[in-house]
Amino acid sequence: MKPITLTEIQNLKTAIQYFQDCYLVSSVSALTKSTNGRKILSQNIAHTNNGYRIKFNNINGEAKDFFVTQKEMDDLVYMDKYKNPIPLKQPHNPIIKAIEAAMNQLLEKYPSKKPWICRFPNCNEKFEFNKPSNFLEMFTGKKPYSLNESSWRISLKSKKSESKEIFNKISENPDNSFVAGTSINFHKGLSDNHCYTIINIDKKSEKLELFDHRFLEKLTLTYEEAIKKLKFIVGYFDKDLL
Repeated sequence: MKPITLTEIQNLKTAIQYFQDCYLVSSVSALTKSTNGRKILSQNIAHTNNGYRIKFNNINGEAKDFFVTQKEMDDLVYMDKYKNPIPLKQPHNPIIKAIEAAMNQLLEKYPSKKPWICRFPNCNEKFEFNKPSNFLEMFTGKKPYSLNESSWRISLKSKKSESKEIFNKISENPDNSFVAGTSINFHKGLSDNHCYTIINIDKKSEKLELFDHRFLEKLTLTYEEAIKKLKFIVGYFDKDLL
């Protein structure tokens, strides 16, 4: 087996999201931003003769390998709710597709790894809809920092001081891997129930820069806008991934 290359890791930074798995695509992208996150990606993803080996470091306290064949990846087709294939705007990143196929295997064997609240939306694939904290802990083996992800509150307004504190800490420690997410959003500019990679925070200007993998675009929010429009923050500082 051959670990994925640095170039392949860098390409994950802006990989397009097709399925309903913004949690997965944004989390993998976030790991490309930190030194130890890149190491984990290199250690956990390897080429095999006919596909990929995807390692999850914590499945019920144990590391588990999932082997994905090229056929499994080819059979993973982006479709509408009527099971009609949808033409792709650009090629599906093969490593993202391999992780998606591995998640299908994982959930087939360990169905409890999909939280109950994520089972309500209709979806074509088992791996669609999950929590970024759940995926990140399984993949890295490290419990991530989480602010308001499991709360019923739909914004960070009740966590204003904690939000500003973590925003400033991320700004001061750029070697990090963080994801931000929304709930039902009554404000223009962000999608409902969606995850974004946090690509930069500047505490001087009090602004966050996010990357939307669904539309392949950068978005900028002030601290106040972020607190009103975002529901949660999840992720790691580099030292957390040692």
